Amino acid sequence: YEISCSLVGSEMCIRDSLGAVLLVASGLLAGLAGAARLKRRARLLLDLKTMLQAFQTGIRYAAESLAGLVLENQASRFCRLAERDSQFLSDPAGALERAGRALLQEPGDVELYLGFVRGLGVSDTQGQLEHIALYRALLEPRLEQARADAAQKSRVLVALGLFGGITLSLLLL
Repeated sequence: YEISCSLVGSEMCIRDSLGAVLLVASGLLAGLAGAARLKRRARLLLDLKTMLQAFQTGIRYAAESLAGLVLENQASRFCRLAERDSQFLSDPAGALERAGRALLQEPGDVELYLGFVRGLGVSDTQGQLEHIALYRALLEPRLEQARADAAQKSRVLVALGLFGGITLSLLLL
C-alpha cells in the first residue's frame, strides 16, 4: 500500500509540474503574440510608406492608372491583396480599400489608410501628388510610434506574459 501511494503521489507531482510548465508556456506565448502584433503593425506601416512612395513615382513619371500602379507594386502586401480581389479590375480603389481593412487592425491606421485610398483618382496629376505627399507626412509619426512601440513594448509584453504564467502556475500549485 505504501508503494502504491508513493506512485500515485509521484504521478500527481508529474501532472502538477506538467500543468505548471504548460501555464508558463501559455503565458509566454501570449506575450510573444502581443509582441508579434506590434511588430506586424510597424512592418505594415512601413509597407504602406513604401507603397505611397511607389505610387508617387508612378504618377509623377508615368501617369499610371490606379490599376497599373497596383499591378506594378506587387512587393506591397496591400497591392498583392488588392490584386487578388475579384472586383479589382472594375474597382481598384475598392479593392485597395478592402485590402487595407483586412491587413490593418489599429482603428487610426485604418482611418488614415481609407482617407488615402478614397482620395486616389479624384483629381489631376498634381492633385494626386499633393494627396500622396500629405498622407506620407501623416503616416510618418504613426510609423515612428509603431516602431517605438515594437521596440519598447515587445519586451514588456513578453515579460508580462511570462510573469502571468508563472504567477498563475504558483497560485494553482
